[in-house]
Amino acid sequence: MLDFSFSNILHSNVINFAIMIALFAFIAYKLKVGQKIEDMTASIKSKVEESDAIKEEAKKDFQNIADSLEHIEDELKAIVDKAEQTAKSFEQKAREDLDKSVALLKQNIEKQIETEQNHIKGELLNNVASSSIEIAQRQIKTALDKDKQLHRKYIEDFINSIDKADV
Repeated sequence: MLDFSFSNILHSNVINFAIMIALFAFIAYKLKVGQKIEDMTASIKSKVEESDAIKEEAKKDFQNIADSLEHIEDELKAIVDKAEQTAKSFEQKAREDLDKSVALLKQNIEKQIETEQNHIKGELLNNVASSSIEIAQRQIKTALDKDKQLHRKYIEDFINSIDKADV
């Protein structure tokens, strides 16, 4: 009948274990588990190497940024100094342009004043001449009205001068 001895059970377990190992080996062979484990290992190794490279690149970038930050104050000071220098040169140029404009404006005003003075002098001379002629006419009329002989003498002198001109 059935013998449940220790050696039989052990023997049966060993056979079952061997069958199970063979079955696992067959499944592993069919599913290419070894290749998949190697692929996964290579993938993980590649990702670790990639992350190390990224880490090194990040360290270099960090160092570059740290180096540039060390010099940022000097660069900012240089930029501010250049801006101040540019502003001063613009200020100087603006002052020079303003001085030139003021001088030109002053010169134009002086010319305009001189022109107006000459115009006024001309008008005054015309007014004085007109007034002198009017005064002379009045005095001549007054003198002629007082002395009729003088009036006749001027008429005769005028006629004689015309006669001489026609000849």
